[in-house]
Amino acid sequence: FLAMIPLAKILGDATEELAEGLRNETLGGLLNATFGNAVEMILTVQNLRENKLQTVRDSLLGSILSNLLLVLGMSFCLGGLTRGPDGKILGKEQLFSKEAALTNMTMLLLATAAFSLPTVFFANQRQAALEHGLIDHEDPHIDSSDSDIVLKISRYCSIYLLMAYIAFLVFQLFTHREVFQSPEEDEVEDDANGGASHLSPAFALGLLFVTTVLVTLASDWLVKSINGLIDKGQFGGRFVGMILLPIVGNACEHAGAVRMAMAEKVDITIGIAVGSSTQIALFVTPFSVILGWIIGREMDLNFGSMDITVMVFSVLVSFSIMTDGASNWLEGFMLMVAYAVVATLFWFATDEVA
Repeated sequence: FLAMIPLAKILGDATEELAEGLRNETLGGLLNATFGNAVEMILTVQNLRENKLQTVRDSLLGSILSNLLLVLGMSFCLGGLTRGPDGKILGKEQLFSKEAALTNMTMLLLATAAFSLPTVFFANQRQAALEHGLIDHEDPHIDSSDSDIVLKISRYCSIYLLMAYIAFLVFQLFTHREVFQSPEEDEVEDDANGGASHLSPAFALGLLFVTTVLVTLASDWLVKSINGLIDKGQFGGRFVGMILLPIVGNACEHAGAVRMAMAEKVDITIGIAVGSSTQIALFVTPFSVILGWIIGREMDLNFGSMDITVMVFSVLVSFSIMTDGASNWLEGFMLMVAYAVVATLFWFATDEVA
């Protein structure tokens, strides 16, 4: 863990320099999140090859929730309680690009809808089969034909989500690039010295890549030490997969997001936290379904009614907080409380609960 502290500092510096070099804080945060999610994709591939489908679902949904509630909440809270450029805390609000944040949240809401439909279909088919006596109440498992339908729906929805993510990238990087500029960036756009970076974008990008590799190694060692506690039965499997591992595995990325908020660079924070959640929901999750299709694993989008309910309410709470383009410490605290509620839920959830 101590080795990750200086790495978190370097990761934050590289992201800040890259954002200044590109003159786009949201894009800098997006690249930071992309490198972090590359690790998530590697772990997803490994678990799919071992046919650990529930582990894949838990890690993906857990990463979305930790970024959206815990990381964003801590960033808004600590950023709101840090003295601003005027030296004041009372009445402090931090501004960010409302259009960029709402675009990310709308895409995340789309992904949530796509995840919900296979889950609702599965639950509806199982309930109908129970009512008609087609399956045993003591062993209420849906038959293989309906499972195949759920799998097909998930694969089609995954293709649609990948298309949506490609369209989102085109919108973000090309056709509406100015939408993702923060208010502060607009003010210094014409200033020759304002926003000048010490590192070139290429060097900052390389530094970000190397640091991410080192963070991955440190995170892997830390996760293995946590797994020792799991083997001793001190934590439930669902709590570990949904809460503990996403926090531990992405600790440096989380620290970087909080640091950016305390440095009044909220758009980078949103690019890391919300951008990472959007990327996992619209790209990594559908990628895992398509990859499972290719290698013969029945990975679907049926996350279970409890998990989907948690995700829907988490996205709605975060969406409501970002509608005004400003944040304060209380909004961040509310997000952290929401995450504490979710963590408590999965602390008591058994491994059999879907």
